[in-house]
Amino acid sequence: MKQEEERRSGHWGWLYAGIAGMCVAAMQIGVGLLQTDAEYAIALGAAQGLLVCSLTVICSSLMEWLLTPVYREEDDDGGPVHPARSRVQEYEAAFRNLAQSFSGLSPGGEGKESFGGDIPEGGEAVLDMPARMNRIWNTRLMENRAAVAVQLNEMAQIMTDTVEHVWDIRTDEALEEHLKRKLKSMGLTVHAVLVYQQETKRQEVYLTMNTRRRRCVAVKDIAAALSKLMKKSMMPGKDSRAFVGSERITVLFVERTNFEVLYGIEKAVKGEEQISGDNFSLYHCRDGQFVAALSDGMGSGIEAYKESERVIDLLEQFLEAGFSKETAARMINSALVVRSDTAQVFSTIDITSLDLYTGVCEFLKVGASTTFIRRENWVEQISSTSLPAGVFHKLDPDCTSKKLYDGDMVIMVTDGVMDALPLAHQDSLMKDIIMEHQTGNPGDLASYILNRVKQYHGPSPADDMTVLVMGIVKY
Repeated sequence: MKQEEERRSGHWGWLYAGIAGMCVAAMQIGVGLLQTDAEYAIALGAAQGLLVCSLTVICSSLMEWLLTPVYREEDDDGGPVHPARSRVQEYEAAFRNLAQSFSGLSPGGEGKESFGGDIPEGGEAVLDMPARMNRIWNTRLMENRAAVAVQLNEMAQIMTDTVEHVWDIRTDEALEEHLKRKLKSMGLTVHAVLVYQQETKRQEVYLTMNTRRRRCVAVKDIAAALSKLMKKSMMPGKDSRAFVGSERITVLFVERTNFEVLYGIEKAVKGEEQISGDNFSLYHCRDGQFVAALSDGMGSGIEAYKESERVIDLLEQFLEAGFSKETAARMINSALVVRSDTAQVFSTIDITSLDLYTGVCEFLKVGASTTFIRRENWVEQISSTSLPAGVFHKLDPDCTSKKLYDGDMVIMVTDGVMDALPLAHQDSLMKDIIMEHQTGNPGDLASYILNRVKQYHGPSPADDMTVLVMGIVKY
């Protein structure tokens, strides 16, 4: 097929060259007949026509050689690998090689570090102060290198995911024609349609369009028309415009999620402090994930607030950039460990991520307090035994997943809430408090839990308290 296309393109090049040469020859001969003798004019015109024909063929071949990609590999389906995809794959391999170098590993085995102290056989090392400082700095260097290696590996994975996403986008001519006819009656002009099907078989549709005669059309009406054509419920993507006007824009439409999340938050500040050291985030990811995060900074007051705010800000940025939750937590931990400040700081990381299509909820905890799931007539708890972020360079978060259903509620709390209850019965008392108030309103439940917990410790909390309740609703 490829050879046939090249043969046809070569024939077209010769045809264009012949036409151009004959035109130049005819013009030159016509002008020459008016100015000089006929034989000289015909010979000169033929020579210039032949020259133009030759130059056209040469330039055509040269441009084809420069612009045609060189296919060195074959794709999974047997076709040639696109040069852009090949280039990104080369970058991905380079990032992974850099990560291996930074991690201190060589292809032959593990890297070795010199600590500046000799360890006698059968005995312990006796290090003087310079050797001890050398070991400390070498340990810090190894930790930094390991942190950079994690980041490079994750960058390589993001590049791979990105090129796969671009590669799987395709045009749908049949859908485009149907949309053009359907949306034309709504006063819209469709310029391009791109359909992307994910590994989960969910589809995304990118429509480039604008309106005629200065009209405005609601994006939700376009989503309704698209749903009828595709025979599946579609909705505008995150941060899409509400209306389409005369300006040409591209709007993303995704399959409608099966679940929605309602939430409520209640907070209490420790003693005489003016600001809580707890921070939270509620974030809708593009892939249909709803992420709720809590962070409890070490201590209380403004310093604890700054630390937990830094953790939440980093988490949001990493998730926005496409990093996984586990990698984001590890990179935040590395940032806290390798800080240049002399004082070491700790912060908890509590992440709940709900897939709004399947209802599967993933929990990631780094030194965080217990999370509770309230179902119809019972409460399930999810605990953690890991240390807060910033303690050790190597992070081992507690991860688990649960299937949630319509009407379930997830209750996330910080340490201050649990510590206000009697130590021997914290979990059982919290379960009783959650079941006492039978409501489907997350805000009401969060307020009730906080007020009931205060009854065990008094009106002035001994630590910052935060209660975040999420209710799962099925469409």
